[in-house]
Amino acid sequence: MICSAQAGKPKPRPTLVKLDPQTETIEDLKLAEPKQSCLNWEWASIVEASLGRQGLSLSQTDLVLKANGGEVCALAAIELVDIKKTVEGIYVQPDGSKVEVDAVILPGVPRDVGYLLGRIRDQRPLLILWRGHPYALKAIEYDEYVYPNDQRMYEARKLMLLDPESGKLVTFDKEKDNALDLGGTLEVRVGPIQHFR
Repeated sequence: MICSAQAGKPKPRPTLVKLDPQTETIEDLKLAEPKQSCLNWEWASIVEASLGRQGLSLSQTDLVLKANGGEVCALAAIELVDIKKTVEGIYVQPDGSKVEVDAVILPGVPRDVGYLLGRIRDQRPLLILWRGHPYALKAIEYDEYVYPNDQRMYEARKLMLLDPESGKLVTFDKEKDNALDLGGTLEVRVGPIQHFR
């Protein structure tokens, strides 16, 4: 009996597939103009927008008063831990119901692009520090890789960031900009009391 040499060889398995570049965006993201041209009012503007998209109305003035004890212009560098301490807590809604706010910090360069994409798909802007300045993450241009088992991997190409100070969009491009200038990410989450414990 004559057998083909191909009969005993396993079929080649498909390899990692790179899809065309894609973009995810928060289409209608707008930030309230900071009341003062200072870093603390700028981060408060971003946090106000993120909380508002989750149903909690908390103004930048409320946040700055809570953080600084007055409507001051803080000159110190932004510390994400301080913002986290400021925003976390239990808040009473206008209807008398209570919600809890939690904050998640990812220090340094964002490594989990899937996490960033998830927040954009949820229409919740993250605060990203770039060169010590706070920005709201509006969009990501990214590459998606698909493994044979359908597992996905994402690699960011560009981060489109909304500047609260100017109201303009600026772009962090991984090919041109230094990733070490990214100083961390802050997410604020609103949920029922004890939801995050």
